[in-house]
Amino acid sequence: MALKQISVPDVGEAESIELVEVLVAAGDVVKQNQSLVVLESDKASVELPAAFDGVVVAVLITPGMTVKEGDVLLTIETSVSTALTEAESESERATGVDGPDEDVVESPGSEAYAGTGSAEVWDQDSSASKPPDDAPAAVLAVANSQTVAIFIPDLGQIDDAEVIEVHCQVGDEVALNQVLMLLESDKASMEIVAESTGLVASIDLTVGDQVKGGEVAIELTVASGDTATASEAIPALPKTPPKPSTPAASGPSDEAALANAGEGARLGEMPDTRPQERSPSAGVPDRESGESVHAGPAVRKLARELGVALSMVQGSGPSHRILKEDVQQFVKGQLRQPKQVASVGLQQKALPDFSQFGEVVFEKLSRIRRVSAKNLEYSWQSIPQVTHFDEADITDLETFRAGLNGALVPGDVKISPLAFVIKAVIQALKKYPRFNASIDPGYEHWVVKRFFNIGIAVETPNGLVVPNVKSADLQSVATLARSAAELAELARNKQLLPAQMQGTTFTISSLGGIGGTGFTPIVNSPEVAILGVARTQLLPRYVAGALEPRKILPLALSYDHRAIDGAEAARFMVELSRQLSDIRHLAV
Repeated sequence: MALKQISVPDVGEAESIELVEVLVAAGDVVKQNQSLVVLESDKASVELPAAFDGVVVAVLITPGMTVKEGDVLLTIETSVSTALTEAESESERATGVDGPDEDVVESPGSEAYAGTGSAEVWDQDSSASKPPDDAPAAVLAVANSQTVAIFIPDLGQIDDAEVIEVHCQVGDEVALNQVLMLLESDKASMEIVAESTGLVASIDLTVGDQVKGGEVAIELTVASGDTATASEAIPALPKTPPKPSTPAASGPSDEAALANAGEGARLGEMPDTRPQERSPSAGVPDRESGESVHAGPAVRKLARELGVALSMVQGSGPSHRILKEDVQQFVKGQLRQPKQVASVGLQQKALPDFSQFGEVVFEKLSRIRRVSAKNLEYSWQSIPQVTHFDEADITDLETFRAGLNGALVPGDVKISPLAFVIKAVIQALKKYPRFNASIDPGYEHWVVKRFFNIGIAVETPNGLVVPNVKSADLQSVATLARSAAELAELARNKQLLPAQMQGTTFTISSLGGIGGTGFTPIVNSPEVAILGVARTQLLPRYVAGALEPRKILPLALSYDHRAIDGAEAARFMVELSRQLSDIRHLAV
């Protein structure tokens, strides 16, 4: 086994050489004549091929660098079973590879050599040559290792997340389920954990990076024995994430979400679902570092000039080789797609200098607060919102609820008024289904949901989050109380799964535990309505001609006037009040 360096070859009279593309990554198994990098001078573009089989140990350059003849680009580890002939040596010298007496960087027993095991030396699933059985122990140890990529999990409807902490460095030894990285999305924080024991081979993200689902976060070097052990708990991740199955047309279900998440899953232990391909072109397979991209230098240069990622283009040439015509057709297809015109918001006015009046302290907004502010601003500016106020006499309901809670055994979750409100809202939604719908932005049709995922606004130290109770119409009042309490606890502990905040059909914002006589909640687009619940008050009311003290619950329904008329909103609130005032209706 030997380490060989790939250098920039003789480029003649070229004044400068730019490294425009790196086609391999550390840990990749390469074969002779496989393209490694693309160099471009003022005269031509050239692909630099490998002169021998081996494994990429280190990539010492990045695209965009200017290099010169003799600069080292890559370090490749060759197999012990490969003997270079004189003709191969001549080929190596012609392509800039150092001779056999100069390519051995360190002996297998040295400290510097210890890190070379972090590359995937032999692909277990390929036909690449494996070391002989009588190879040295150090060689077998390296050969039996593989690189495992840890991906950013599917974030669902969350646009992006920010890397706020990185808890490891390249070369660190990590254990199974050790926290490696912390992300913060618009709704919660999530931990990226090691899915097997091993060494950190590379860290692809840094603090402050904005990431999306499917990006590689960290690569680990895992011994084959450790991989087998770890796979019993968590399956090893492939380098290219497979595509998920198409979700059912009937909408997300609680059972499916729990099945994907696994028992005891939390944001740091995301479900093993792989995000869909990021390419907008259907039928184009995901590619890694140009591994399966077959294109000549001229095609690559054209793609760079047009700003096209070749991994998004389907090749029509032999062996799916990408031709110039393929790139041109891809660009034409992108131009034909309808453009989304961004709405122009109000111009934000700069704040005055308050420090001239006294001491000022700047406190950074949490990511949840920042994103929530933007979403609320969008909803307020884009939705013509109206609020309808009403009240419900819940005197009988509160008497019944007190009796239920009095019969609970220690440890049971108490039944809150919110559970009855959820139940009543579902009954009203079934009678007036347009409140459980969305309106097409083109004003062509309704999108009526036949499922009922009721969102509940939860206050957390970092801002407001809105998880939802899945299939709430199938749950009893006691089960709804338990589900709402569990979601609120997860929200306050930053342990919500993205799936628990997706697919909401109607939202309830309750301030009953704090106070207030009423408020106007803002509709959460693309929903068309939201119910605000204030604090119950003891007020005088006439009952059968007699004045009595009654428990009155203030209600406020904010709705999108494009989708709902005032008369419809009034009928909805009358029905909701009827359900809450006489709990016998909830049993129907």
